[in-house]
Parts: sequence; structure tokens; C-alpha cells
Amino acid sequence: MQKKYTYTVISLICIGSLSACVSQPKVSVSKVIVPTVTSTPPPTVAEHPPVTPPVLKVITTLQPITYTQWLNQGQNQQRLDQYKNYLKQRQADFIVPDYQMLRSAREWQNCNASEYDVPPAEVWEYAVQTLKLFKTLKDQGIISANNIEVTSSYRAPYLNTCAGGAKSSSHVKNAAIDFRIGPENPTPQDTYQIQQTKVALCRFWQTQGKYYNMGVGIYESGQIHIDTLGFRTWGYNHSWRTSLCGEIIP
Repeated sequence: MQKKYTYTVISLICIGSLSACVSQPKVSVSKVIVPTVTSTPPPTVAEHPPVTPPVLKVITTLQPITYTQWLNQGQNQQRLDQYKNYLKQRQADFIVPDYQMLRSAREWQNCNASEYDVPPAEVWEYAVQTLKLFKTLKDQGIISANNIEVTSSYRAPYLNTCAGGAKSSSHVKNAAIDFRIGPENPTPQDTYQIQQTKVALCRFWQTQGKYYNMGVGIYESGQIHIDTLGFRTWGYNHSWRTSLCGEIIP
């Protein structure tokens, strides 16, 4: 069956070259407030000024009809409004469309679970620091809302177990965001730019990650995991030895 989508209000106009591309309409994003912590502020690294995100194939933002249907069921819309109001009061807004941030897990169908989910109120607070970190990565030009797509955030305990997640997974605590850099089927040029983005992300982790208590998983594909439950890194086999961030980034 062909999957139906309803278009959201994001479009792209290019005049002459990629550098002349602009998105319409503009989305207002609240100014980020750096989380208050007891450690010293993140170091200023003069030799690594803010970077410009690599030019990747723009990911067109579509709102799936399955999300619209889910949103209209029961109290889902009311629960989402309450969750977003809580985050807004703490200056921790989404930087991608709502439906991406509410995705549960890629294995939801095999686990007879819902494709989307709103976290229970008792774990809302854990999302605040991770969302602020996510926006900081955007503000520093390491990622862009146009070249990443969130694939998973909060996971209910049952779904996390069924999907093979760790019992103490940061997804269950609502403190993690999984996202993909670039398109799902990247070209060789996309692959190069994905690697450059990973390098920039690892440089951020090495120089500022401890301040944000940042955990980052770097996988061979374009998949990335971030959370704020501990300063650590890992690669495809969940060891720091296989993480690009474990190497010296000049």
C-alpha cells in the first residue's frame, strides 16, 4: 500500500545555487538558555570557531498521515500540549517537527507498540538538558534542522525491552535523542559530508562535552545518539574504542 503523507509548511526555493536556497516559511525558535551547572563554562577554543554545516541533500519535512491520525486519537493532543508547555517554560523547545520528536522506536511494529508516544510526566525533566544540548549543536552550526532527522526519542519500558535496548537505557528516561545525518540513502558526496559532520560533532564532544555531561554514540551509518546522562562515547559495538570521538580530532 502506498504510504500517504500530508505536507507541512516547509518548502525550499533555490535560485542559481545551493547557497541561494532558502526555506519558507521561517520558523521561530526560542533563544536557548545554557543549563545552569556547577562546573566551569565550556572552554572557548580559538582555533575551532563555529563551523558552517556541510551542504547535504535537504531532508523534506513531511507530516505523515499516521501521525495526524494518532494525534486525533484519545487525549494524545492534550498530552502533547501539556508536554510542550512544560518544555517551553524551561526554554527547551523542539528544533525539528513534533512528529519526529515523538517517534518511539524503529521496531514499534514488531513489538505491537505505537509509532508515536508522549513521555509520562515523571520523566519530562530529563528531556530538558538534552533538548538544550541539541539546540546548542544547531546554534554552533554542527547540525542543521535541514540535514538531520530524529528517528527515536522516548521509549516506553516494554518497547525498549522488545527492541533490544539496555534496561537502563537513556531512552526510557527520556534523556536521549537518536538522529540520522543526511538522507536515508546517501550519495558518495553525502557520505563525505556526513563524515565531516561526525568529525565536528566529536570535536564538540571533546572540547565541550564534559560541561554538558554529554554521551554520544557514533555509528558507521549516519545514525547518532546523544544524551546528557554521562560524559562518554561509543561506536558500533558500544565501546569507546570504536568511536570516532575516541580518536584525536585536530
